[in-house]
Amino acid sequence: MNVTVMGAGGLGGYFGGLLARAGHRVTFIARGAHLAALQRQGGMRLLTAEGEVFAPSAASGDPATGPQADLVLFTVKSFDTADAAQALRPAVGPDTAILSLQNGVNNEEILAGSYDVECVLGGNVYMLATIREPGLIAWGGGPGLLNFGEWRGGSSDRVRRLEATLKEAGIKAAAVDDIVQEKWVKYVLICAQAGMTALTRLPIGEIRASPPAWAMYRQILEEVVAVGRARGVRFDGPKVVEDHLALAARLQPEYTSSMHYDLTHGKRLEVEALHGTVVRYGRAVGVPTPVCEVIYAALLPHDRLAQADQGPRPSSGVPAAAPQHTQLRDSRPGR
Repeated sequence: MNVTVMGAGGLGGYFGGLLARAGHRVTFIARGAHLAALQRQGGMRLLTAEGEVFAPSAASGDPATGPQADLVLFTVKSFDTADAAQALRPAVGPDTAILSLQNGVNNEEILAGSYDVECVLGGNVYMLATIREPGLIAWGGGPGLLNFGEWRGGSSDRVRRLEATLKEAGIKAAAVDDIVQEKWVKYVLICAQAGMTALTRLPIGEIRASPPAWAMYRQILEEVVAVGRARGVRFDGPKVVEDHLALAARLQPEYTSSMHYDLTHGKRLEVEALHGTVVRYGRAVGVPTPVCEVIYAALLPHDRLAQADQGPRPSSGVPAAAPQHTQLRDSRPGR
């Protein structure tokens, strides 16, 4: 396949690297020192659980310079989705599949608005991956599962073929018939973990040790489930909340979140895609979301300050890769 990786950070770099190692023609869209290292090396270095490997591949700062893609791994941060979707257009043909592996539950809707819902696949990833240094992606733990499916729902020959291709590349891929429901299950957990660790500037161990903070963590889970259910998402009764709490209780005490890292390092936050979306959806369906509203109100100014500090995007419009460090983009009960 011709594979374009839009956002060559931890997740895109890791999965794109595995596909390149398996012999597919991969083009990483990157910027800055990371792009320079990829071009100098002639590919991506991967630090896997088995050791370091090299994946020959191409790299560019502009999707227009590469071939038309059979598959796009779309892994930019959620606040870059609209711009990245437009920048990607030269690489997208009538048979291109765009697989979003982003946080949140509405990035695929933006992609479908830019192209067509028939082009769009949604996906979840349950692992950690980071840019250890420019040109080097390091696996950081987790089961490494990637589940995905047609955003419009149901199965398809395309999804089954892609599942086989990903598995042949060493990726633990699983095709699902209802990826929207799967995305919401993960979204529930991310909103609680990201929101509480960022709001308190503390890891999960400290949150668990404080009964009021731990109760607030649970309330976020309940709010997001209530909003999702009102929008027609099928959850397994109260089990999803209890399962997520049990998972959070087992996490290493030092676990934080990518939002915690971004906040403490002056980077932009995905607060609009996470808590802002909960608040907006809740208002639309008449479901109160008081804790998510507090987190949204408290963190939004930090995102806007970081956005102002970054200044305007480059003229190419190609967004930056995802931040170099991610936490808890990897786990869910039963995985």
